[in-house]
Amino acid sequence: MKNLKRYMGLSIAAIGVIFIGAAAADTGKVVISSYGGSFQDAQKKAFFEPYAKATGSRVTDTTGTGHAKVKAMVASRNITWDVISADAAAYENEVKDDLLEPIDYSVVKSDGIPADLRKQYGVGYMKFAQNMAWNKTKFPNGLTAAQFFDPKVKARRVMLALPYYNLEFALLADGVKPADLYPLDVDRGLKVIDRIKDQVVGFKPPSDLQALIQQGEVDLAFGPGGRIDNAIKAGAGWAYGYEASVTVVEYWAVIKGAPNKAEAMKFINFAAQPQAQAELPRHIFYGPTNVDALKLVDPAVTKGLPGNPENEKLGGVLNSKWWNENLEAVSARWNTYIMH
Repeated sequence: MKNLKRYMGLSIAAIGVIFIGAAAADTGKVVISSYGGSFQDAQKKAFFEPYAKATGSRVTDTTGTGHAKVKAMVASRNITWDVISADAAAYENEVKDDLLEPIDYSVVKSDGIPADLRKQYGVGYMKFAQNMAWNKTKFPNGLTAAQFFDPKVKARRVMLALPYYNLEFALLADGVKPADLYPLDVDRGLKVIDRIKDQVVGFKPPSDLQALIQQGEVDLAFGPGGRIDNAIKAGAGWAYGYEASVTVVEYWAVIKGAPNKAEAMKFINFAAQPQAQAELPRHIFYGPTNVDALKLVDPAVTKGLPGNPENEKLGGVLNSKWWNENLEAVSARWNTYIMH
């Protein structure tokens, strides 16, 4: 509780003084692209608005981040974004295609972030999870991951429109150990999903998945824990767990040729610090990567956060390198599969 009071008492101005220092006198601008929805709303409150207030910089946030758009932007040399929020799979493909600027670690001080998340072209700044969730009225005793894929368990299901996450979930539910997930057995994963495909309402983006839960259109779901948690906070009588969950790292990165590269590095530095990272769980159920940030969050909240070792061991961690090498081929199969 002492740490929580300390955390709650930190003002935006204090964060700026501690982590921007002399740079606070330098005003500039930075354009940050993310995913929209409740996630971007949380990012505004935890990172964008505090950074603007602390530094005097003009922060413009927009939506649309993704490998394809970043690639098109760099290819056309019409670069209108500086910083992107990139999930692990997108980040790896952006690195592969040489679409990112190296992180300037003389500016970005990130000692509290594990070394494997301090990469040449990106800084892992949060962990999120894809979780299985269920309607508590229909399933008052909860549900196992194996039951999610049991055709005898009659329920309206919704899953994400992406091959990654879903294939890991299916394989973990089918008994594959987390350490043995990769290389993914795509054939086996699709066969597991096929068991209940006729009960799947649709393969949807995260915002649609959340809406279906809130509108009572589905009974079971597998998708972003933050979206599910928001649906519950909005009144949905649902629960979710970490069995067969998939933990993912989100990265800050700077687009190659970014017009405001120097300011982009300053922003990433700000967002890498423990006080800034500890702010995010106040607004959405995602976990920080900076180990010192966890000390500033209410222990009751930390216990349930994605990335908490006790939760992480119940599922798997997305192997972005494998997806970097296989995304194109697997996506082609996946897109054909969900259309038939």
